[in-house]
Amino acid sequence: MIELVMKLGPWIVAGLVGAWAVFTHMNAKATVADTKQQAQSAVAAAKAQQQVAEDNLNARKTADVQADADAAKTAAVAAQERTDVENTQARLDDDAARDELLKLLHGSGADNPGTGQRGAGPA
Repeated sequence: MIELVMKLGPWIVAGLVGAWAVFTHMNAKATVADTKQQAQSAVAAAKAQQQVAEDNLNARKTADVQADADAAKTAAVAAQERTDVENTQARLDDDAARDELLKLLHGSGADNPGTGQRGAGPA
């Protein structure tokens, strides 16, 4: 029996070492696969974060452009309202000046007796 163990001993040890090597190799392979999966997940998360950051930047740019457009529109409306007020005031001033001129040209009965409207009877 000892002789058999002596002949098979190196083969048994070689088999055990081989089994250990296969186990270690498979374990390392699994660890590499796990690490690769984690790296891929990290890359996917980083890409998602980058996309969110780009979307936020685009949203801010759009909001800034919209705010500028709104401010320009508000300024234009205010300018138009000022112009409308100035035009209305100019028309009122023109109407008042015209009325004053007509009074001066035609005179009024109170200011200038003998002028203005006359009665409808014989004079």
